[in-house]
Amino acid sequence: MADFADSTRAPAGATTFTTKPDGNILAAWDRITAAHAAIAECTAAPTDGSLYSPEEQAQWRVNDAAEVEILKAIADSPVGVEIQLWVALIHLVEGGDAECAILRRDLGWFAERGADMNWSERLILSAVRSLRAMGGEA
Repeated sequence: MADFADSTRAPAGATTFTTKPDGNILAAWDRITAAHAAIAECTAAPTDGSLYSPEEQAQWRVNDAAEVEILKAIADSPVGVEIQLWVALIHLVEGGDAECAILRRDLGWFAERGADMNWSERLILSAVRSLRAMGGEA
C-alpha cells in the first residue's frame, strides 16, 4: 500500500485537481480580463433600449460569474488574495483609466495617484503591496 503521509489534502469541496495554487482564481481573473477586452472591442449598439448590446451583456455575464467564483474561493497563495483585492477595488474606483490599471494589476499607476484616492482604495492597494513583498506577484 502506498504511503501518503507527505501528501497534501485537497480543500473541502474540491472537485478538480490542480498543482497550481489558486488555479481557479487565476482562471477566473483571465475570464474577467478577456470579458473586459471583448466589451471594449464591441461595436454593437443596444437593441432594446438597455444600456448594453446583447454581445456586451453576454460578456458582463461572463465577468459576473467569474467575480462570484473569486468571491467564493478561499485563496491559498498571495497571488490569489491579490486578485481578490483587485476585484474588490474595481468596484470602488471610477473611471476607465483606473479600471484599465486594475485589469493590468498595475500598482505603479495607482502609486502616481495616491493622494487622489480615498482611504478604502489606499488600504486595498497597501495590502496588494504587502502581498507582493511576500513574493505574491504572478
